[in-house]
Amino acid sequence: MERHWQRLGTFLGDHMVVVIPACLVLGVAFPEVLGRLRPAVPTLFMIMTLQNSLGNSLGGLKAAVRQPQALFLTLAMVHVAVPLVSFACAGLLFGFRSQTVVGVVLEYVVPIGSSTVMWASMCQGDVLLMLATLLVSTVIVPLTIPASLQVLVGATVEVDSLGLMRDMAYMVAMPAVAGTFINERTHGRAAREIMPRLSPLSRILLPIIVCANSTGIARQLRHLTPRLVGIAAFIGIFAVAGYALGIALARLTRRPYEQLVVMTFGCGVRNISAGAVLASTYFSAEALFPAVIGTLFQQTLAAAFAHALARIKGETKTEGSIS
Repeated sequence: MERHWQRLGTFLGDHMVVVIPACLVLGVAFPEVLGRLRPAVPTLFMIMTLQNSLGNSLGGLKAAVRQPQALFLTLAMVHVAVPLVSFACAGLLFGFRSQTVVGVVLEYVVPIGSSTVMWASMCQGDVLLMLATLLVSTVIVPLTIPASLQVLVGATVEVDSLGLMRDMAYMVAMPAVAGTFINERTHGRAAREIMPRLSPLSRILLPIIVCANSTGIARQLRHLTPRLVGIAAFIGIFAVAGYALGIALARLTRRPYEQLVVMTFGCGVRNISAGAVLASTYFSAEALFPAVIGTLFQQTLAAAFAHALARIKGETKTEGSIS
Protein backbone atom coordinates (compact mmCIF):
# COMPACT_ATOMS: atom_id res chain seq x y z
CA MET A 1 0.00 0.00 0.00
CA GLU A 2 2.76 2.44 0.94
CA ARG A 3 4.61 1.64 -2.27
CA HIS A 4 1.56 2.67 -4.33
CA TRP A 5 1.17 5.79 -2.19
CA GLN A 6 4.77 6.82 -2.88
CA ARG A 7 4.41 6.03 -6.58
CA LEU A 8 1.39 8.32 -6.74
CA GLY A 9 3.39 11.12 -5.11
CA THR A 10 6.33 10.57 -7.46
CA PHE A 11 4.05 10.56 -10.50
CA LEU A 12 2.34 13.81 -9.48
CA GLY A 13 5.68 15.46 -8.66
CA ASP A 14 7.21 14.46 -12.00
CA HIS A 15 4.18 15.69 -13.94
CA MET A 16 3.24 18.79 -11.94
CA VAL A 17 3.90 20.97 -15.00
CA VAL A 18 0.98 19.18 -16.67
CA VAL A 19 -1.14 18.51 -13.57
CA ILE A 20 -1.45 22.17 -12.49
CA PRO A 21 -2.72 23.51 -15.85
CA ALA A 22 -5.07 20.51 -16.08
CA CYS A 23 -6.49 21.35 -12.66
CA LEU A 24 -6.95 24.96 -13.69
CA VAL A 25 -8.90 23.79 -16.75
CA LEU A 26 -11.04 21.50 -14.58
CA GLY A 27 -11.87 24.33 -12.22
CA VAL A 28 -12.89 26.56 -15.12
CA ALA A 29 -14.90 23.78 -16.76
CA PHE A 30 -16.79 22.69 -13.63
CA PRO A 31 -17.01 25.72 -11.32
CA GLU A 32 -20.36 24.74 -9.83
CA VAL A 33 -19.05 21.33 -8.72
CA LEU A 34 -15.45 22.12 -7.73
CA GLY A 35 -16.41 25.47 -6.24
CA ARG A 36 -17.87 23.54 -3.31
CA LEU A 37 -14.30 22.81 -2.23
CA ARG A 38 -13.43 26.47 -1.66
CA PRO A 39 -14.55 26.68 2.00
CA ALA A 40 -12.14 23.81 2.80
CA VAL A 41 -9.14 25.38 1.03
CA PRO A 42 -7.66 27.22 4.06
CA THR A 43 -7.65 24.00 6.07
CA LEU A 44 -6.19 22.00 3.18
CA PHE A 45 -3.50 24.63 2.84
CA MET A 46 -2.76 24.49 6.56
CA ILE A 47 -2.31 20.70 6.35
CA MET A 48 0.00 21.05 3.36
CA THR A 49 2.11 23.69 5.12
CA LEU A 50 2.40 21.54 8.24
CA GLN A 51 3.56 18.54 6.23
CA ASN A 52 6.12 20.59 4.30
CA SER A 53 7.43 22.15 7.53
CA LEU A 54 8.37 18.87 9.16
CA GLY A 55 11.84 19.23 7.62
CA ASN A 56 12.53 22.56 9.36
CA SER A 57 14.97 22.68 12.25
CA LEU A 58 16.17 25.30 14.69
CA GLY A 59 19.70 24.08 14.06
CA GLY A 60 19.44 25.12 10.43
CA LEU A 61 18.10 28.51 11.46
CA LYS A 62 20.96 29.03 13.92
CA ALA A 63 23.54 28.05 11.29
CA ALA A 64 22.07 30.52 8.80
CA VAL A 65 21.97 33.35 11.34
CA ARG A 66 25.72 33.02 11.89
CA GLN A 67 26.16 34.24 8.28
CA PRO A 68 22.96 36.21 7.78
CA GLN A 69 23.83 38.31 4.73
CA ALA A 70 22.24 36.00 2.14
CA LEU A 71 19.18 35.43 4.32
CA PHE A 72 18.56 39.14 4.91
CA LEU A 73 19.24 40.07 1.29
CA THR A 74 16.77 37.46 0.06
CA LEU A 75 14.07 38.49 2.53
CA ALA A 76 14.55 42.17 1.68
CA MET A 77 14.18 41.39 -2.02
CA VAL A 78 11.17 39.11 -1.51
CA HIS A 79 9.19 41.16 1.02
CA VAL A 80 10.19 44.74 0.17
CA ALA A 81 11.77 45.31 -3.25
CA VAL A 82 9.72 42.94 -5.43
CA PRO A 83 6.31 43.99 -4.03
CA LEU A 84 7.22 47.65 -4.61
CA VAL A 85 8.41 47.03 -8.18
CA SER A 86 5.42 44.82 -8.99
CA PHE A 87 3.05 47.52 -7.71
CA ALA A 88 4.75 50.23 -9.77
CA CYS A 89 4.91 48.20 -12.99
CA ALA A 90 1.38 46.80 -12.74
CA GLY A 91 0.00 50.21 -11.81
CA LEU A 92 1.57 51.85 -14.87
CA LEU A 93 0.24 49.13 -17.16
CA PHE A 94 -3.20 48.41 -15.72
CA GLY A 95 -4.08 51.45 -13.62
CA PHE A 96 -3.15 52.01 -9.99
CA ARG A 97 -6.78 51.87 -8.84
CA SER A 98 -7.61 48.55 -10.47
CA GLN A 99 -8.21 45.27 -8.66
CA THR A 100 -5.65 43.74 -11.05
CA VAL A 101 -2.90 45.64 -9.25
CA VAL A 102 -4.20 44.29 -5.95
CA GLY A 103 -3.91 40.75 -7.32
CA VAL A 104 -0.41 41.32 -8.68
CA VAL A 105 0.80 42.77 -5.38
CA LEU A 106 -0.84 39.93 -3.47
CA GLU A 107 1.05 37.41 -5.58
CA TYR A 108 4.37 39.00 -4.62
CA VAL A 109 3.83 39.63 -0.91
CA VAL A 110 3.25 35.95 -0.14
CA PRO A 111 6.06 33.91 1.46
CA ILE A 112 8.71 31.89 -0.32
CA GLY A 113 7.40 28.60 -1.72
CA SER A 114 8.21 25.33 0.03
CA SER A 115 9.44 23.70 -3.19
CA THR A 116 12.55 25.92 -2.92
CA VAL A 117 14.09 23.31 -0.60
CA MET A 118 13.72 20.63 -3.26
CA TRP A 119 15.23 22.85 -5.96
CA ALA A 120 18.08 24.00 -3.69
CA SER A 121 18.94 20.39 -2.94
CA MET A 122 18.82 19.39 -6.62
CA CYS A 123 21.12 22.29 -7.57
CA GLN A 124 23.56 21.61 -4.69
CA GLY A 125 22.74 24.83 -2.88
CA ASP A 126 22.91 25.52 0.85
CA VAL A 127 19.84 23.56 1.99
CA LEU A 128 20.12 24.66 5.63
CA LEU A 129 20.15 28.30 4.54
CA MET A 130 17.20 27.64 2.25
CA LEU A 131 15.24 26.04 5.08
CA ALA A 132 16.03 28.95 7.39
CA THR A 133 15.05 31.55 4.78
CA LEU A 134 11.81 29.69 4.06
CA LEU A 135 10.97 29.44 7.74
CA VAL A 136 11.58 33.12 8.47
CA SER A 137 9.67 34.20 5.36
CA THR A 138 6.74 31.99 6.35
CA VAL A 139 6.57 33.13 9.96
CA ILE A 140 6.65 36.88 9.26
CA VAL A 141 3.91 37.03 6.59
CA PRO A 142 0.98 37.49 9.01
CA LEU A 143 2.56 40.90 9.63
CA THR A 144 4.16 41.72 6.27
CA ILE A 145 1.19 40.90 4.02
CA PRO A 146 -1.38 43.18 5.71
CA ALA A 147 1.24 45.92 6.10
CA SER A 148 2.34 45.73 2.44
CA LEU A 149 -1.24 45.74 1.14
CA GLN A 150 -2.19 48.62 3.41
CA VAL A 151 0.76 50.73 2.26
CA LEU A 152 0.59 49.89 -1.46
CA VAL A 153 -3.14 49.51 -2.22
CA GLY A 154 -4.86 50.61 1.00
CA ALA A 155 -5.95 53.86 -0.63
CA THR A 156 -7.64 51.93 -3.45
CA VAL A 157 -9.37 49.03 -1.68
CA GLU A 158 -10.46 48.24 1.84
CA VAL A 159 -7.88 45.93 3.40
CA ASP A 160 -9.07 43.66 6.21
CA SER A 161 -5.71 43.59 7.96
CA LEU A 162 -6.89 41.59 10.96
CA GLY A 163 -8.56 39.01 8.74
CA LEU A 164 -5.45 38.66 6.60
CA MET A 165 -3.25 38.27 9.68
CA ARG A 166 -5.59 35.63 11.12
CA ASP A 167 -5.74 33.61 7.90
CA MET A 168 -2.01 33.75 7.22
CA ALA A 169 -1.30 32.72 10.80
CA TYR A 170 -3.72 29.79 10.43
CA MET A 171 -2.62 28.67 6.96
CA VAL A 172 1.11 29.40 7.02
CA ALA A 173 2.81 30.66 10.18
CA MET A 174 1.27 28.40 12.85
CA PRO A 175 1.67 25.13 10.91
CA ALA A 176 5.25 26.12 9.99
CA VAL A 177 6.10 26.64 13.65
CA ALA A 178 4.25 23.44 14.59
CA GLY A 179 6.14 21.41 11.97
CA THR A 180 9.45 22.77 13.21
CA PHE A 181 8.50 22.00 16.81
CA ILE A 182 7.52 18.42 15.93
CA ASN A 183 10.82 17.87 14.13
CA GLU A 184 12.77 19.26 17.07
CA ARG A 185 10.85 17.18 19.61
CA THR A 186 11.43 14.00 17.60
CA HIS A 187 15.14 14.85 17.22
CA GLY A 188 14.88 14.98 13.42
CA ARG A 189 12.82 11.81 13.07
CA ALA A 190 9.96 13.81 11.55
CA ALA A 191 12.23 15.01 8.73
CA ARG A 192 13.87 11.61 8.20
CA GLU A 193 10.85 9.30 8.43
CA ILE A 194 7.48 11.05 8.75
CA MET A 195 7.93 13.74 6.10
CA PRO A 196 8.99 11.33 3.30
CA ARG A 197 6.01 9.10 4.06
CA LEU A 198 3.63 12.04 3.91
CA SER A 199 5.27 13.71 0.90
CA PRO A 200 2.60 12.55 -1.59
CA LEU A 201 -0.01 14.36 0.51
CA SER A 202 1.10 17.87 -0.45
CA ARG A 203 1.32 16.80 -4.10
CA ILE A 204 -2.31 15.73 -3.90
CA LEU A 205 -3.57 18.74 -1.94
CA LEU A 206 -1.94 21.34 -4.21
CA PRO A 207 -3.89 20.29 -7.34
CA ILE A 208 -7.11 20.22 -5.29
CA ILE A 209 -6.42 23.77 -4.08
CA VAL A 210 -5.71 24.93 -7.64
CA CYS A 211 -8.96 23.33 -8.85
CA ALA A 212 -10.96 25.08 -6.14
CA ASN A 213 -9.31 28.48 -6.58
CA SER A 214 -9.56 28.46 -10.37
CA THR A 215 -13.36 28.25 -10.16
CA GLY A 216 -13.24 31.91 -9.12
CA ILE A 217 -11.89 32.97 -12.53
CA ALA A 218 -13.99 30.60 -14.65
CA ARG A 219 -16.01 33.41 -16.18
CA GLN A 220 -12.91 35.42 -17.09
CA LEU A 221 -11.09 32.52 -18.74
CA ARG A 222 -14.21 31.58 -20.69
CA HIS A 223 -14.31 35.13 -22.07
CA LEU A 224 -10.66 36.06 -22.52
CA THR A 225 -9.97 39.67 -23.46
CA PRO A 226 -6.78 41.34 -24.66
CA ARG A 227 -6.44 42.85 -21.17
CA LEU A 228 -6.51 39.41 -19.52
CA VAL A 229 -3.96 38.08 -22.02
CA GLY A 230 -1.79 41.10 -21.22
CA ILE A 231 -2.08 40.40 -17.48
CA ALA A 232 -1.04 36.77 -18.02
CA ALA A 233 1.94 37.89 -20.11
CA PHE A 234 2.95 40.41 -17.44
CA ILE A 235 2.81 37.74 -14.73
CA GLY A 236 4.98 35.41 -16.83
CA ILE A 237 7.59 38.10 -17.54
CA PHE A 238 7.66 39.27 -13.94
CA ALA A 239 8.02 35.69 -12.74
CA VAL A 240 11.18 35.37 -14.85
CA ALA A 241 12.40 38.66 -13.41
CA GLY A 242 12.16 37.27 -9.87
CA TYR A 243 14.71 34.54 -10.59
CA ALA A 244 16.92 36.93 -12.55
CA LEU A 245 16.92 39.44 -9.70
CA GLY A 246 18.01 36.71 -7.28
CA ILE A 247 20.96 35.81 -9.50
CA ALA A 248 21.88 39.46 -10.06
CA LEU A 249 21.76 40.26 -6.35
CA ALA A 250 23.92 37.25 -5.49
CA ARG A 251 26.51 38.20 -8.12
CA LEU A 252 26.58 41.85 -7.07
CA THR A 253 27.18 40.89 -3.44
CA ARG A 254 29.69 38.17 -4.45
CA ARG A 255 27.85 35.30 -2.77
CA PRO A 256 29.31 31.79 -3.17
CA TYR A 257 27.51 29.41 -5.52
CA GLU A 258 25.63 27.60 -2.72
CA GLN A 259 24.10 30.88 -1.56
CA LEU A 260 23.45 32.03 -5.11
CA VAL A 261 21.20 28.98 -5.51
CA VAL A 262 19.27 29.93 -2.36
CA MET A 263 18.83 33.53 -3.48
CA THR A 264 17.75 32.50 -6.99
CA PHE A 265 14.96 30.18 -5.88
CA GLY A 266 14.16 32.27 -2.82
CA CYS A 267 13.44 35.30 -5.02
CA GLY A 268 11.77 33.31 -7.79
CA VAL A 269 9.54 30.71 -6.14
CA ARG A 270 6.55 32.03 -4.21
CA ASN A 271 3.72 30.41 -2.30
CA ILE A 272 1.31 31.55 -4.98
CA SER A 273 -1.46 29.27 -3.80
CA ALA A 274 -1.55 31.22 -0.52
CA GLY A 275 -2.04 34.42 -2.51
CA ALA A 276 -4.85 32.81 -4.49
CA VAL A 277 -6.60 31.73 -1.29
CA LEU A 278 -6.39 35.26 0.11
CA ALA A 279 -7.52 36.81 -3.17
CA SER A 280 -10.57 34.54 -3.37
CA THR A 281 -11.44 35.28 0.26
CA TYR A 282 -10.96 39.04 0.46
CA PHE A 283 -10.97 40.45 -3.07
CA SER A 284 -12.72 40.18 -6.44
CA ALA A 285 -12.26 37.76 -9.34
CA GLU A 286 -10.19 40.46 -11.06
CA ALA A 287 -7.68 40.31 -8.20
CA LEU A 288 -7.80 36.50 -8.17
CA PHE A 289 -6.86 36.18 -11.86
CA PRO A 290 -3.15 37.17 -11.54
CA ALA A 291 -2.60 34.85 -8.59
CA VAL A 292 -4.16 31.79 -10.21
CA ILE A 293 -2.46 32.39 -13.55
CA GLY A 294 0.87 32.60 -11.74
CA THR A 295 0.68 28.91 -10.85
CA LEU A 296 1.13 28.07 -14.55
CA PHE A 297 4.64 29.50 -14.66
CA GLN A 298 6.12 28.51 -11.30
CA GLN A 299 7.56 25.00 -11.68
CA THR A 300 8.37 25.35 -15.39
CA LEU A 301 10.52 28.41 -14.70
CA ALA A 302 12.12 26.74 -11.67
CA ALA A 303 13.22 23.87 -13.90
CA ALA A 304 14.54 26.28 -16.54
CA PHE A 305 16.60 28.23 -13.98
CA ALA A 306 17.91 24.99 -12.49
CA HIS A 307 19.54 24.38 -15.90
CA ALA A 308 20.90 27.94 -15.89
CA LEU A 309 22.40 27.39 -12.44
CA ALA A 310 24.12 24.24 -13.68
CA ARG A 311 25.93 26.37 -16.26
CA ILE A 312 26.84 28.94 -13.60
CA LYS A 313 28.25 26.17 -11.44
CA GLY A 314 30.43 25.12 -14.35
CA GLU A 315 31.79 28.67 -14.52
CA THR A 316 32.63 28.71 -10.82
CA LYS A 317 34.76 25.59 -11.18
CA THR A 318 37.08 27.43 -13.51
CA GLU A 319 36.88 30.87 -11.90
CA GLY A 320 37.00 29.71 -8.28
CA SER A 321 34.32 32.21 -7.23
CA ILE A 322 31.32 34.05 -8.60
CA SER A 323 32.18 37.41 -9.99
